[in-house]
Amino acid sequence: MIENKKPRTLVNLIGGPLLLSIIYFGGSIFTLFIFLIIFISTYEFNNMIKVKSLSINPPMFYCIYIIFLIHYLYIPIPIEIFNLFLFLSLLGIILFALFKTKVNRLQNMLYSLLAFFWIGLLFQGAIYLRNLPEIGLNIVLCMFLSVWMTDSFAYIFGSKFGKAKILPAISPNKTWVGCITGYISCTTFIYLLYKFNYFTNSTYVFSLKDVMVLGVISGIFGQLGDFFESYLKRLFFIKDSGTLLQGHGGFLDRFDSLLFVVPMFTYYYYLIL
Repeated sequence: MIENKKPRTLVNLIGGPLLLSIIYFGGSIFTLFIFLIIFISTYEFNNMIKVKSLSINPPMFYCIYIIFLIHYLYIPIPIEIFNLFLFLSLLGIILFALFKTKVNRLQNMLYSLLAFFWIGLLFQGAIYLRNLPEIGLNIVLCMFLSVWMTDSFAYIFGSKFGKAKILPAISPNKTWVGCITGYISCTTFIYLLYKFNYFTNSTYVFSLKDVMVLGVISGIFGQLGDFFESYLKRLFFIKDSGTLLQGHGGFLDRFDSLLFVVPMFTYYYYLIL
């Protein structure tokens, strides 16, 4: 059976330039894009765990996300009130899972907390990064492109030269050759950006140490994000998280690496800037 690659190619031709344009313009467009990923990924995650009669109560999550979105777009919430809202959101998620669900209460709570932090909360760090003065655009472009670089080179070299599998029970196509090549290509890419003064700004002088750290984040932890989502899919006996992106699976399938990379990029830049 010959696979029809036209939908996948079409998604690549349209999606790549569209995503780069959204990153370039930033602002409300980028914020809405990040929340679109969060909303759809939460929906896909809930569909994934429904296979085992679990649920994270998506309506509650969506209401929480809308408050977050209003905070970014219209009414900035003071940090004290924001932290209180975050605490109440977590409390509501836990209480609903423990007292409103009839079966699998502990599992529902654990998966609800996983979805909230992994998808709903930590991925918002991309908005913080894009809004950084002077360097926000460069940082986010570097983050997205370095992850793409890792994935592309890992796939190309892994499929052609890779033999030894890393974790075949979780991701049967991932090889050590692909993994190492992905990391090296990613770190080389970030190093070249550094050599051409891509990270120049008046706030912080980037060093070779920063290049190495960012290479580890994108080139290694990005691949760990891929493995983590593959593990969840194996756990719930599904091939793809969704079908919205023709030939690419769902949003979780496409952004699984970034769901690990974004929080780590955010935390690192928060430390150094």
